[in-house]
Amino acid sequence: MQISFKACDIGLCKSLCCRNCAVLTKAEVSELITNVNKEYSLELEPKKFFRKVRGERGIYYAIKMIKGRCIFLNKENRCRIYLCRPTLCKLYPVIDTGKVDELCPIAKDLPPDAIIGLKRRYAEEVDEDIKAEQTFLFV
Repeated sequence: MQISFKACDIGLCKSLCCRNCAVLTKAEVSELITNVNKEYSLELEPKKFFRKVRGERGIYYAIKMIKGRCIFLNKENRCRIYLCRPTLCKLYPVIDTGKVDELCPIAKDLPPDAIIGLKRRYAEEVDEDIKAEQTFLFV
């Protein structure tokens, strides 16, 4: 079930969702690079846009943050790769199978079935090792 957040108003939160550091697998980074190139004709250099992070289960890649903001945000707080954004970004304000970011202004207004659907997608679509990690350390 695709959910449209037409009620999302970045004026309320200045893209709060883009202040979380999304962590991806190597395969997810490769897919993101390919999709962004196809959709936006942008070449993403991995070292410029991602940082290696280590968890107990392996090495992953975190989207780089600049002054607490996702590197993909433009000056208007809009995502420059929105159509290709990572799964973790698509599922926000759900940030875990049982957790919603209550700081998100629209989180309280989403219908319960929408939240259930996002939590289900989180359980199904987010990498099992990333879900199991407790801490990530920059390498």
